[in-house]
Amino acid sequence: MPRRRIPGTLAALALLAMTATAGAQEAPVRVALSGVSGELRDNVLATLSLTRIPASALVTETRIRTLLARVGSETSASLEPFGHYEVTVRDSVRYDGRRWQVALIVDAGPAVILTASDVRVTGPGAEDPAFQEAMRRAPLSVGSPLSQGAYELQKTGLLNTAAERGYLDAAFDSAVIRVDRNARTASVVLLFRTGPRYSLGSVTFLQDVLDPLLLQDLVPWQPGAPFEGSQLLSLQSALTDGPYFSGVEIVPRLDLSENLVVPIEVVLTPSRPQRYSAGAGYGSDTGPRVTLNAEWRRLNRRGHRAEFDAWLASVERRTTARYSIPLRARWASLLTLSGGYVDSNPTTSATKTWLLGAGVTGLWGGWRGEATLVLQRASFEVGLDAGVTNLLLLGTGVSRVRADDRVDPSRGSLLRLRVRGAHDAVLGDVRLLDSGGEARIVRTIAPRVRFLARGEIGALFTSDFSRLPGSIRYFAGGDRSVRGFGYQEIGPKDAAGNVVGGTRLLVGSMELELRVLDAWGIAAFADGGNAFSSFSGPLESGVGGGLRWRSPIGMVRLDGAFAVSVGGAPFRLHLNLGPEL
Repeated sequence: MPRRRIPGTLAALALLAMTATAGAQEAPVRVALSGVSGELRDNVLATLSLTRIPASALVTETRIRTLLARVGSETSASLEPFGHYEVTVRDSVRYDGRRWQVALIVDAGPAVILTASDVRVTGPGAEDPAFQEAMRRAPLSVGSPLSQGAYELQKTGLLNTAAERGYLDAAFDSAVIRVDRNARTASVVLLFRTGPRYSLGSVTFLQDVLDPLLLQDLVPWQPGAPFEGSQLLSLQSALTDGPYFSGVEIVPRLDLSENLVVPIEVVLTPSRPQRYSAGAGYGSDTGPRVTLNAEWRRLNRRGHRAEFDAWLASVERRTTARYSIPLRARWASLLTLSGGYVDSNPTTSATKTWLLGAGVTGLWGGWRGEATLVLQRASFEVGLDAGVTNLLLLGTGVSRVRADDRVDPSRGSLLRLRVRGAHDAVLGDVRLLDSGGEARIVRTIAPRVRFLARGEIGALFTSDFSRLPGSIRYFAGGDRSVRGFGYQEIGPKDAAGNVVGGTRLLVGSMELELRVLDAWGIAAFADGGNAFSSFSGPLESGVGGGLRWRSPIGMVRLDGAFAVSVGGAPFRLHLNLGPEL
């Protein structure tokens, strides 16, 4: 009889051994979650300890069972912010021979409904429209499922508005969510007391490298003006725009305030007094290039500075020296004296130019304006035209750039307008008037999808076009113009068939970009435009696609384009590095 029980005993031992082996099996784990979607699903996945196991990690069933014991409480905690308090989870685990397969089925249950919302602002700032706007931007929706996220946004909006508008003693007298789980209802009470509004006081700059009067000129308010955070940001922007300081910390000294006037302390970290740099690159318009730069940022306590640039490329070699002097009205206003030499030889022309100039630039309400006076002497060959021309060019222009990120904007715009002229009676050989404008926009139209557009227009009027060097004439074609064509190869031609440029320019482009990975994307585009003798001329066009790489030094674009307006639609590659705006 005992011998008859042995097979059963062996079977039991074998089953126990198999169970122990399976429990000790180390393998990757895959989690499948169902029952919830959208932001609820995202929040559950972000909260669960089980889903934070690296994909390559090897775990045992015992470890998985331990983490599964937490799933119920973790899932409930992740769904409560969305008003779900009756959450249930079913789970299962199996080993498929390669990995552990974990299935989680979540039933969020009915949501708690927000039935009452009492949000009030009291105190001296109760009538300030900024608080009403803060409540409008993040409303608590009565009759909808309770959202703790909306509740926190409402609180944050009121606190940020108070800080921006100078209600520095603001606080919540009450901030509470009341939930009746049996009735599945909730109510919110937010009672916000603003306290008095403070004023901006005098500014103390903690630094020893520049004349304090220069820095005081940058302060955009008079002592006693109402406190506004935007004024502090304007001061910080003005200080960081210049080359003088590498660090700027603005501290409202509430502890030193008197009669609700807050003195401001600015701690400045000086930048290095000199900077030297060298670089190399390649562009299909310019070919290989080398750049050199030397900058002397603080030649004296009055903020004088100097800079030297050299650009050496196959189609252009240029050197420029500048000496800049801050003007007392605003140091963002600069008087700049400059001199330089340019040797340019694209396929359409060859020009050697000496330049001597002066200019004033400044910032006004987000716009950068400039006025320039440049004396230039150019020896040139453009097709059948050749000669030496002297010009005294008087010019002015304005530009504005708005972007959430200058290197990689998801939303932004650029607008630039200019006009310049010369007269043969004032140190010149020819009369001319040249005006133009450029616009660019960047918009994110869907997750990972951007729309980019640019356009440029120009018009040149002159008494003798044949006396103008190539640097004054209009050409089209190239990386930043009409892709599919070579650099400056589009424009009117002379009797020998040489492209000699035009007096009018019209160029436009539209592009869609899809980000595939964090640093990589693909793009499709269509370009059109031409340089003409009149705007009635035909437009050339190019279409194509390319790769985008957000490198550590900026956006790199590799494009392939077909010149579809030309017979046979020839193909050309374009490589370019630089910002969109």
